[in-house]
Amino acid sequence: MAAFFRQFLHWVVKPHSILVTIVLFLFIGLLDMIRFNLHFLDPFNNGLKDYEVTDIVFSRLQDHTQVNFCEEVILVNTGQPDRQRLTQMLKKIDSYQPRAIGMDVLFEKDQDPVIDSALQATMLSIPNLVLGTKLGAYLPDQEKFMIAPDQNDKFLEGNLTGYTNFLSTDTFTVRMFSPFELTEKGPEDAFAVAVAREAYPEAVRRLEERKNEVERINYIGPESFTKVSADVLLDSAYHGEELFRDKIVLLGYIGEESWAESTNDKFYTPLNPKYTGRALPDMYGVVIHANIIAMILNGNYIYDFPEWLVVLLEMLFTYINVAMIHWIYRRFHVAFHPITRTIQLLEFSILFFMTAYLFHYFQFRVDLGAGILGLALAYDFVMIYESLLRIPLTRFLPGSMSICRNLKSNHLNN
Repeated sequence: MAAFFRQFLHWVVKPHSILVTIVLFLFIGLLDMIRFNLHFLDPFNNGLKDYEVTDIVFSRLQDHTQVNFCEEVILVNTGQPDRQRLTQMLKKIDSYQPRAIGMDVLFEKDQDPVIDSALQATMLSIPNLVLGTKLGAYLPDQEKFMIAPDQNDKFLEGNLTGYTNFLSTDTFTVRMFSPFELTEKGPEDAFAVAVAREAYPEAVRRLEERKNEVERINYIGPESFTKVSADVLLDSAYHGEELFRDKIVLLGYIGEESWAESTNDKFYTPLNPKYTGRALPDMYGVVIHANIIAMILNGNYIYDFPEWLVVLLEMLFTYINVAMIHWIYRRFHVAFHPITRTIQLLEFSILFFMTAYLFHYFQFRVDLGAGILGLALAYDFVMIYESLLRIPLTRFLPGSMSICRNLKSNHLNN
């Protein structure tokens, strides 16, 4: 048994490969720190940082001809209406007795006092209305957010609210959202969560039980919801009792009344058909909120592998590759380059299809970014180690002198 264990360690534990793996991961950690913290690398970051393999699943592998329709959510396009028109829209929607109304419209300065008062009174008369707000600066010492100052408090007072911020910037893709945050006024729900809580509180309790600080959005698409324009809604001949009753209604900007393309309040999502180097955002904010609500109601969440398990798998995967490259270097020195590159290409393909398969069919997301980068750099690090560093380190690693003598003999024979 002891002999077997010694033989097992001889085959598995490779000091040189362990050393290269440690140095390689230290280098990856340094790259990661630079990538996230140095502003002069931002143009480079936007090309690499804002890309995930799962984007290809959303963009290319899903069948977009089959729409996964969500009947519980109705979208009402406000266009760019004045406040008097918004008052009329709210009154008519409320008359249809929906489960909840979410209004993704921010109000800033005072306007006509009569119209503002009428809108404010209408809002207060609808108990299941949720208004969108914006979070401001983060206060790290207090671990809470300020409320953005450019909002008119008179419309928010007495009403349910939820913040509309996404975990993104103007140039990055919206893949995640934060369900709950602490603000200077107390705990606050995200807009989609607040609306879902008002309509289906049990679904939000299931979200809370997950205890995730952030959630990935499992998009079902922009065409998965019934859309009604402001002109149609306010038409005296229009009757929407059957459509709106017991439904969640979201009001927000979805382009002009002609449904023309506009980039106002529009974001990049993984559904963008051009998933790298994209030029135009592809989904309006209120439609993203609708996708989040659909995910909450259906419980169709994306599950991430535990971070500790991912790191362990990445290190093990990288170590195996480094050890394998070392072995190929010693046994097949002349054909080392083509053999190694072929194996790397095969491994890249296997990792891609494994990641895509798990995500597409089981909603499991595995982020093997460090492992893939380790695979890409393993060849070069082994070459650097063998060419420059191995001989000075032979006195510190067991068995190194005999290995080096064998390597020297192989080189002379070749």
